[in-house]
Amino acid sequence: MKKVTLEEIQTTLKTNGLPFKDTLSGIIGPMINEHQPDHRVRVYPPEVVVFGMIAQALNPRGSLKSTVARVNANRIRQGLPLASINTAAYSDARKRFNTDILINSTMEVARIAESQAKPWSWRGFSVSAFDGTGLTANDTDANQKAFPQHAKQKEGAGFPLIRLVILQSLSTGMIQGADYAKFKGKETGEMALARSLLPLLSKGDLLLGDRYYPSFFLMAYLRKSGIEGVFQSHGARSVDFRAGQSLGSLDHIVTWDKPNRPSWMSQEEYDQYPTSIRLREVDVTKQIGCKDRFVIVTTLLGSKKYSRKNLAKLYKRRWQIELALRDLKTVMGLDHVAPETPEMIKKEIWSHFLAYNALRHHIANAASLGKLTVDQISVTTAINVISVNEANIMNAKKSSIPGLMAALYFQMLQCPVNRRPGRKEPRAVKRRPKSRKRLGEPRKAWKHRAAA
Repeated sequence: MKKVTLEEIQTTLKTNGLPFKDTLSGIIGPMINEHQPDHRVRVYPPEVVVFGMIAQALNPRGSLKSTVARVNANRIRQGLPLASINTAAYSDARKRFNTDILINSTMEVARIAESQAKPWSWRGFSVSAFDGTGLTANDTDANQKAFPQHAKQKEGAGFPLIRLVILQSLSTGMIQGADYAKFKGKETGEMALARSLLPLLSKGDLLLGDRYYPSFFLMAYLRKSGIEGVFQSHGARSVDFRAGQSLGSLDHIVTWDKPNRPSWMSQEEYDQYPTSIRLREVDVTKQIGCKDRFVIVTTLLGSKKYSRKNLAKLYKRRWQIELALRDLKTVMGLDHVAPETPEMIKKEIWSHFLAYNALRHHIANAASLGKLTVDQISVTTAINVISVNEANIMNAKKSSIPGLMAALYFQMLQCPVNRRPGRKEPRAVKRRPKSRKRLGEPRKAWKHRAAA
């Protein structure tokens, strides 16, 4: 494919503007007015705080001091007096900041971008996926109470554990919603968190998920709501292609009967589900390139319109959400959340989601200008390019912004992610851990005992 030149990008931006309109600043302002309207005029008003939190999330080593320094750099460019380098004022402003601004802005940015992403849909469907992961938090009494550590770990020797599930658009790469809870307890499992995200989907959407998700009640919910689903069949479910309505070799329509009412579901809700549903099961082992048997279960019943090859190709896109979780945890440093209270943990998590969607907004623009898809733009490259150029763009004259944005997107297009079908990497690390002793108690207790 021919690469787009800088001059072509500049011409496109001057003629048509951004493919994905610059929605972030236009969304955050009204959100602040709605959720934090009576803020005083300070060095750190809500709009400065939110962009500081975004910048800090995009830099995994970002600290409060580096964020304050970044704010001061912008104040110098704007001709404003320097703020104190002391982080107390910024820290207090973060605590005052209304978390609903972060949550609603994250979801609104994703919603608007999705409405503009029709060229990246699959057969007219907006494709989404959900998946779960685990995070650790700073070891404080408040965090341990909200998110207890593993029960088999000695008190003070572990970290609070958080279970997180995200819903991601595979068209834009943006996070459409998320839910999290403690790692163990009633209604804190991955399936329970995933169920809370289902109302974010609309009729005509298509949902992908791994083998953990396709239960009778989830598939029945999708059928009832007009949402299509494509999942790997659960390993515990027996698949017999000799039964049901045959659609070809290793491809059939089967009837699932309603199981007994689960403990989390009320009788009234249980009665609303049908006694049975019809689903399609198709073996795609060869198309996926797997050694073990690989069966897809889907609500898409037409074997001619949705062939085995197309379903396998679609399901492979689910891997993008695994990469998104890797980007959030490893590249953006969300693997361990540092705040000392559950409320600040909530702000930290959602500021990362908003930062990720802001990043994906730029990636979507670059991909559209370069005639690529969003998964062909490197997230790490985008972060590096944006972090270096954002200050120039924020403080530039209005007439200079199109040229600066064109240069920004041109740089992001220089190193596209290559297509590597069937790529495999060993889940192992070469670097050896340092031979240090493990703490079996809180660090404060160890220091107190060592000083005695």
